[in-house]
Amino acid sequence: MGDESTPGVSGRGRRILLGLGAGGVLLGGVLGFFVGANGGEALTEVTPFGVLTVPISPAAMTLYGMIVVGVAIGLLYGAVSLASRFDTNAR
Repeated sequence: MGDESTPGVSGRGRRILLGLGAGGVLLGGVLGFFVGANGGEALTEVTPFGVLTVPISPAAMTLYGMIVVGVAIGLLYGAVSLASRFDTNAR
């Protein structure tokens, strides 16, 4: 039981993060589908941040949910990648 660390499989962490990201995007799509299927009675369209008008339909909300989650995860991944370049204790 020393300080020896066993080297991991190269690229395994990235595959795990990509899998989690893809799962998050799929979950965003599923939730968007449910919102689109059930929210059409109360609203006909939504305008997030006053920029884009999205109709409340299952297909449109699925696409919107997947895009929003994908962009958010992509931005977080980019920030982590940028921060890891400046890590002085990286192995």
